[in-house]
Amino acid sequence: MTAIRSHYQTLIDRVASARIHLPEQGREAMHPAEKYNSIRRIIFSGVHKHGFDEALKWLESTYRSQLDPKHYRGLKAELAFYRGYGKELQLTVAGDMGEHADFSGLYQGQICRFDVTTNLAYKDFSTYEPFMGEGPRYKIALLNQSSFEVIDVLDLAFKPCTDCGGHLIPCVALLGQNYNRHGEAQWSNDQLLMDVCTGCQRYFERNRFTTTGMLSPQEVFDSLDDNEDSASAITALQDHVLNAYKYFRPEADANLMALAEHSYNVTERDGGGYWAFRMVFKNKAVAAELPDEIECPHEV
Repeated sequence: MTAIRSHYQTLIDRVASARIHLPEQGREAMHPAEKYNSIRRIIFSGVHKHGFDEALKWLESTYRSQLDPKHYRGLKAELAFYRGYGKELQLTVAGDMGEHADFSGLYQGQICRFDVTTNLAYKDFSTYEPFMGEGPRYKIALLNQSSFEVIDVLDLAFKPCTDCGGHLIPCVALLGQNYNRHGEAQWSNDQLLMDVCTGCQRYFERNRFTTTGMLSPQEVFDSLDDNEDSASAITALQDHVLNAYKYFRPEADANLMALAEHSYNVTERDGGGYWAFRMVFKNKAVAAELPDEIECPHEV
């Protein structure tokens, strides 16, 4: 079914697809990946033998010119993560074993594999999936591209779906205002914590919260001035969605990866259509695996 888009739905689609940031030559015959791994081994060997400061000098004076900007930032981020958290997390530098991990270590008492990045756009959930059922849990350490400080640590150890074997991704749906049986506004909103399956694309309700002031995206849009231009409206919606995501990560689930809204999609000229949870934010680490919407009942 093709929905008939309202102005708000067009804007929220742009919000959902936008990049919302939580806070980005040696031997010619050598493959770039092989060259990078070779330089990486030299730099970390230098760390262990001569210390971080000396290894960083090597990187800047000798090897930076042999790396493209993406790989240079990636290696510098690995060094920053190792220097800042090596002792705390008991990090061990991983070899090039094809498991998409830069380090192994301990996180909150569990043995984990860490992949360090400054840009989640380069990370594809499907590359980790073959290894997720075996061995230690996967963590992605996201570092600021300029300061190389840790912004976030994402857990990729999602539970399997008992129906299809897909992965269950935690998501919170921001629902509309609550009303009593007399139709009087209660000045509160419910939020639904659910798991969304990457395989069968069903949702499974886990918990429900009631908060004051946590409006649905549609209510935020409705509260804007009539003369609000599209750019300002998109910024306001992005800010609201990102703040909601930051709030519910510790409140609902530390592994929260997406936000949705409960909306009615018109597909017919006479107003016919269907209700759905529409994603308004997806963490880049799993964005490609989540559906854009899931049909659901009017009452949720």
